[in-house]
Amino acid sequence: MLTHSFLMHGAGKMCNVNRSEVFKANEIGVYHAMNKTTRGIYLFGIDLTSENDYRDRRGWYRDRMALLARFFCIDVLAYSIMSNHWHAILRNRPDLATKLTPREVAIRWLSVTSRAKCRNKNGGKITEAEIAKIVNDPEAVEERRARLSNISWFVRQMCQTLSRRCNKEDQVTGHLFGNRFQMNRLPTEEEILAGMLYVDLNPLRAGLADALDDFAEVSISERLTTLEGEAADLESWLAPLELETEVDGKQVVVANKLTAEQIEERVRKREALSDSLGCVPMKLEAYQELLWHLALQARPELQATDRLPANIFRSPLKLAGENINIDELAERHAQMGRRYASPVDLQTRIAIAQRQAGGGSVPIDNTWASV
Repeated sequence: MLTHSFLMHGAGKMCNVNRSEVFKANEIGVYHAMNKTTRGIYLFGIDLTSENDYRDRRGWYRDRMALLARFFCIDVLAYSIMSNHWHAILRNRPDLATKLTPREVAIRWLSVTSRAKCRNKNGGKITEAEIAKIVNDPEAVEERRARLSNISWFVRQMCQTLSRRCNKEDQVTGHLFGNRFQMNRLPTEEEILAGMLYVDLNPLRAGLADALDDFAEVSISERLTTLEGEAADLESWLAPLELETEVDGKQVVVANKLTAEQIEERVRKREALSDSLGCVPMKLEAYQELLWHLALQARPELQATDRLPANIFRSPLKLAGENINIDELAERHAQMGRRYASPVDLQTRIAIAQRQAGGGSVPIDNTWASV
């Protein structure tokens, strides 16, 4: 059963602390990362003031995250990209980074960084000269090896690219996100599960979806596409949900003469499956049922929807052999919402006013706002 201390962990609004106090670079750890756009503007959704539709930018963000997940030694356990903020549950993998050859380190890093001059000259292809410049400098190799399993660098590469693209489209300059991203370590299986559930339920709690697969840019929507098949989707960029057995000791296949294209293909196909880690000891079907339990507590009106699967709520849900207390999980989520709360911004006040005036179809997409 989820304990009281687990529920109260981190209660209250998170204050700014040194990254080194939260992130342990040399240890495998799971973290809840999040950030919000500057001034709460809906730069990934429908802006209620200008009426501009920016929803296609969610796809930009998702695609960039998927690309980085294939080259960084970072596992994405869950994510949701909302209209003015994003959440992700991320796991750093320094154990994988240490197994990379210098050549692999160089190619992976060059595959995700901006290389404007080389791109203009070589059509974007990584050259042997670029690889050699890193490989022949041991300090540069180790610096980039560390970055490849560092969540701060993962988020930096994700947000900077998106910021440049949005600013170019809007013909503006400046920050896209208001502050540095927040990060909170999830040290136990219970907290990892709670964090994943919180992230996956973001669109439904915000009124942007009436079912788990209604919203494209959320991890549960992608995971549910695998329920129809018996085998796992090895092409998926998300970490497998079910916790697997310990790594079997097989070494990652490495070769110093691999071409950039061969390494990119290895990464795309996730060939090092013996090194993959799951998220929680729970089947996807049970995870889906747990999401619906919490969804109905947040939005009781969904009990009448025909999107509610008929074959759920039939047996107790367990985590590591112990029954899960749904009420405690719901309270944990309420406390998480308060911890990440921000003042109700102009966009949300407009949406609330329109709903109160009879415009009930206007979604209030701000799960951080304390109303």
